[in-house]
Amino acid sequence: MLCLIPMAWISFSFLDLTGSITGGLITNLNDALGSLGSILPGIGTIIGIIGGAFIGLILIFLFPIHWCIFYRPDDVLLIISVILPWILCCMITSAISAHSPRGGIHTSLAIGIGYVIPALVIYFILPFIPMVGPIIAGVVDGIASGLTDLPYTLAVGTSILEGSLVGAVFGGFIGSLKYKPEGGGDKAPKVKKSKSEKISSEPTLGGTGKEVPFCTNCGSKLTSDDTFCTNCGQKF
Repeated sequence: MLCLIPMAWISFSFLDLTGSITGGLITNLNDALGSLGSILPGIGTIIGIIGGAFIGLILIFLFPIHWCIFYRPDDVLLIISVILPWILCCMITSAISAHSPRGGIHTSLAIGIGYVIPALVIYFILPFIPMVGPIIAGVVDGIASGLTDLPYTLAVGTSILEGSLVGAVFGGFIGSLKYKPEGGGDKAPKVKKSKSEKISSEPTLGGTGKEVPFCTNCGSKLTSDDTFCTNCGQKF
C-alpha cells in the first residue's frame, strides 16, 4: 500500500504531474522542490522528496482517470502520469505478495480500498472539529468541485477505485507469472509400487532361512550355495 507514495513521487518529479493537471498553469513545481536541496543541504532534499511525493499522491487521488479522458483526451502525458503510479504500485506489490492471478487482483483492490476508506473518513470527520473543521471541509469540497466538477467524495472515491482497477489488470498478470498449479513441476510424480512389483523388479532368493528352493525371477529351483540362477543368470 505504501508503495504508491514513491510511485506518486516518480510521476510528480519526472512526468511533471502538476503541469499536466493544471494545463500548464503551474509548471516546474517539481524543479522548485528539487532545488531545496541546494538551498538547505540535507534537510532541503528530504523536504523536497516528501513534499513531491504527497503532492503527487493528492493529485492522483483528486483527479479520476475518467476526468482525464473526458476533459483532456488529447493529453496523453496526463493520462500516463495519473495511471502509471497505480500500475507500478500494483505490479510491485503483486510481485512481492501475490502467487496467483486472483491474488494479484485482490492485492490491487486491497490497495485501493485501503486508501479510499481513510480519505473519506477524514473528510467526514472534518466538520466535527471545532471552529476550523467546517471551514476546512468547505474549502476542500470547493477545490474538488472547482477542479473536477465533482464533489470531494465522488472525485476521490472514483479516482482511487479506477486507479486500483487499472492496476488490478497488471497485478493479475504478475500473479499469473508466479502461479504454480498443484502437482506441477519438472519432476514426474512418484508412483508407489506394489509388493509384487518390488519382488519382480528386485529378485531375491525365495524361501526362508537357509533353504532357497526357487528363483523368484524365473522360478527355477536353486540351492543355498547358488549366487546366480542357473537358468536365467540372475544375481542374488
